[in-house]
Amino acid sequence: MKRITRADIEEMRCAGCDRSVLAEAEAWLLVCERADELIAKISAAFAGVKLGNGIGLRESDGIDGYMGTEARRQLRETDEKLDWQRIDPELLTYCNAAPSFLDAEGMRFHAPAFIVAELRGQYHVGFVDRLIDNSLGAPEFIDLLSPDQRHAIMSCISFYGSIYGLDFDPKEISNALTRYSNAGRHKN
Repeated sequence: MKRITRADIEEMRCAGCDRSVLAEAEAWLLVCERADELIAKISAAFAGVKLGNGIGLRESDGIDGYMGTEARRQLRETDEKLDWQRIDPELLTYCNAAPSFLDAEGMRFHAPAFIVAELRGQYHVGFVDRLIDNSLGAPEFIDLLSPDQRHAIMSCISFYGSIYGLDFDPKEISNALTRYSNAGRHKN
């Protein structure tokens, strides 16, 4: 998502931008502040999540590249496994096909990294879009999520529905919210 700061608005003001342009920028600043709240919510909900036995980011890139078992094992050795917050947004962009090749554990570990990078304007490939349209390689990762994690993702989906309303059919947003709210209910 595009980010804007108070300094950007002040620069626009000094450059003599029209009042309507400044008002639009001020409105988008509020959206960016909401994104920051969501980043905090995602960070708290996914704190401590580890990769475990899941497929790692570079490993998924190896799967995408049809690499053999040994090459993928070597890639996995370089993958972050303990703290998704240490994953560089540039690596997420480089491995942007990962959501198609991660397993459920890998998706649970990497989803917050993709979401946070996107909300910060550091990832522009559209991960939240994939959460909405359910085009992930391992949609069953939803069942691994805690209620707080599902709620945090649902907040992001609602947020995207509100700011990019013309890009999504309201039924898509509703279906995605239902999918996340109903997940895990069939478990004991």
